[in-house]
Amino acid sequence: MICDRWQACVKSQFIEGTLPICVNQNRDHCIESSDCRSKVKCEEKRKRYILENTKKERVLCYKMDGGIILQDRLVPEGTCKCDYVLFTGGLKGKVILVELKGVDVAHALKQLSGTLLLFRTFFQTFSQVHGRIVVTSMAPNIKATPDYVNLVRFLRKNFHGTIKITERELMEKDIELGE
Repeated sequence: MICDRWQACVKSQFIEGTLPICVNQNRDHCIESSDCRSKVKCEEKRKRYILENTKKERVLCYKMDGGIILQDRLVPEGTCKCDYVLFTGGLKGKVILVELKGVDVAHALKQLSGTLLLFRTFFQTFSQVHGRIVVTSMAPNIKATPDYVNLVRFLRKNFHGTIKITERELMEKDIELGE
């Protein structure tokens, strides 16, 4: 199942500051956080992405794999999706796609690309979309691969975004996004 209420949920939280009534049974697994906390964390198997919310704005954090996209008979086998999606800065703000991975950086790039393509129309309503990958260890020449180069170009051209890949933990401030 791919949640058909996700876009309305994001809009409702930014406009009204509340969660809409959700008919999807998976709601408890979709939303990680929706508030103005100073640090928003995404963690999985000792890998961590942390967004410092220096502006103290509402940041929405959704679990994509197993939340917004739940593998079932309606979702094609092998559908690539990232682990988390964060929204900051309101409905015209920024989106951060987060993939927490072991060592397969090439597959992580495909997961970010897959999420971008699945929700391209929705993401285009935001000012920027960024990709973040946190891995256990990184292949030395990943930035020279066609998948990496193509994703960097695609993000820059279509979403005014950037990509960062780091080992174990990535901490960044909301005001540094896009730099």
